[in-house]
Amino acid sequence: MKVLFIGDYSNYHACLAAELRKRGICVTLVSDGGAYMNTDCDIKICREPGLHGSIQYLRDVYNISRELKGYDIVQLISPGFVHLRPEKLKFFLNRFKSNNGSLFLTLAGDDYFFVKACEEGKIFKYSEYKVGDKLTEFGRTATFTEWLKKDLRKYTEFFYSNLDGAMSALPEYDMAAKPILGGKLTYTGIPIDLSLLKYEQLDITTEKLNLFLGMKEESAVRKGTNYLYKILKELEEEMPDRCRVIRVSNKSIKEYYELMKTAHIVIDQLYSYSPATNALAAMALGKVAATGAMPEYYDYLSDDFDKPIIGLSPLDPDIKSTLKDCIINRGKLVYMSIKGRKLVEKNNDVTIVADRYIEHWNKMTENNFML
Repeated sequence: MKVLFIGDYSNYHACLAAELRKRGICVTLVSDGGAYMNTDCDIKICREPGLHGSIQYLRDVYNISRELKGYDIVQLISPGFVHLRPEKLKFFLNRFKSNNGSLFLTLAGDDYFFVKACEEGKIFKYSEYKVGDKLTEFGRTATFTEWLKKDLRKYTEFFYSNLDGAMSALPEYDMAAKPILGGKLTYTGIPIDLSLLKYEQLDITTEKLNLFLGMKEESAVRKGTNYLYKILKELEEEMPDRCRVIRVSNKSIKEYYELMKTAHIVIDQLYSYSPATNALAAMALGKVAATGAMPEYYDYLSDDFDKPIIGLSPLDPDIKSTLKDCIINRGKLVYMSIKGRKLVEKNNDVTIVADRYIEHWNKMTENNFML
């Protein structure tokens, strides 16, 4: 069995690729290494700024599309699997399809159908684009309307029509794509390599609790971390003897996880319906995550968990009080730490997610790839 991954988000495909190789599967991963995150990949292609950088990038993608042939599965990270315009994306999609076996999508980011669902406001009570019927700060940017343009709509429709199957990383992507993809789609969740993230019992005997905020400067408005940072600084000023804020930005993934080990509570993002990679990694380490955890998220889990996440939502009228209560009543954090690790073990261990991928590949291609 040969698998080709094209593109990556927050180590998602890299984590899966490592697990599949342990099983004797031939895997090639093409990505930009997550820029400063420096995630693993076999072939690294990055688009540098300027005309020369654009031309070189196009050459790189063209050469890769000619050389990478004979794979049973091509797994793409999004319809925008490389950083090119729709007409060029369409050309390379056809090239990868003609040179290889089946095409699959990992739903892990924006596309026309997801952004359209956010705009309509029928599926989601809120998103990074809209809260209720009001645009967010990020929703007022050009990014929102860009995905809704006719050329991207037509391209995304073409892309979806050429898929043999798709896997959703988060419930919200599953909810948005299910009406379009139907039985081609399955929910897999985000893979976490627990062998690299050892659980440590949460120590709440320290004088101060460390409130850890990982910020990607380029997505602070989108994720709401700029707003959350202001709240955290207010809490630090009000309770300097009880908590301190640790703000980390733009680190490699290995450096980042080392720094996260100092945390008690990891504050992730505001507009998500469910915990993504950052929050899941925090729970794997035994930290308490503060992030999106809507009822719809828990509906996707394999067991009835005791909701070990500090739920953050733009619908919460007093997020500061929610966090303040956890700082004052710190005893409950130990229980949440234990339950959070178990949640990740049962739902996001990379071995479980890899099994889900292989099962869906088998189902949609009528093959018998070994689990």
